[in-house]
Amino acid sequence: MPENSNRPSVLVPVDVSTDERPDPQLLELLEPARIVLGGWYPVPDQTPPEQLQEAHEDEAIERIEAIAAEFQDTDTAVETVVVFTRDRSTTIDRLADEYDCGVVLVPRAVQRVERILVAIRADVNLSAILSVVGVLLTDSEATVTLLHAAEADEDTEAGKVMLRGAGDELLDAGVDADRIDTVSLESDTPVDDIVDAAANHDVLVIGESEPSLIEQVIGDVPGQLIKRTDRPVLIIRKLPTEEEEDEDGGEALE
Repeated sequence: MPENSNRPSVLVPVDVSTDERPDPQLLELLEPARIVLGGWYPVPDQTPPEQLQEAHEDEAIERIEAIAAEFQDTDTAVETVVVFTRDRSTTIDRLADEYDCGVVLVPRAVQRVERILVAIRADVNLSAILSVVGVLLTDSEATVTLLHAAEADEDTEAGKVMLRGAGDELLDAGVDADRIDTVSLESDTPVDDIVDAAANHDVLVIGESEPSLIEQVIGDVPGQLIKRTDRPVLIIRKLPTEEEEDEDGGEALE
């Protein structure tokens, strides 16, 4: 299959100690992307990981490969990995770094994917967010709502200008105008407004504030949204710039 430089890479975590499977509608939305199915098997504190791996590795691999087989009739690039771990959050972050995934899925049950909500906070990671959404909507008929929920002391006009620019970027990516809606709100509780809006959509897209471990995001706005919504969430990671990598010696987060 020819490589597509614009194709985002999405890490899809799957608990392979169970029969858990991402909903087919979510997988269909992700088909334009490169998908890494990250099978994780939880290891209790008092159990040696090698013991569980020896006993359950074959069935774990079989489960993750069965999910990968659902893409056999598509052009989707799919990779699989199975990890036995005590710490799910750190493992997901490590796999995202190791497999160069700019997107991490928080999978939840969904009956359909017809309406996607993109929560925009200032200009945080905006270019990456719009790039991913534009690609995912290539083969989808879903509509997208770009929502900017400004705090009361923010410049709401600047937010409206940003939303118009974001809509233009999706138009340039090939998304029809009648599938794009923009909403600007001024609120004392912007997180509450985003959670309420997500209830009327099928998938929520948010951006990471800083390059950080997924578990460290919890407590920031993205973490609050993840915990408070029951919708699947696509987290667009804020990857370090070349300058930041040089300062850190180019090492991946551990």
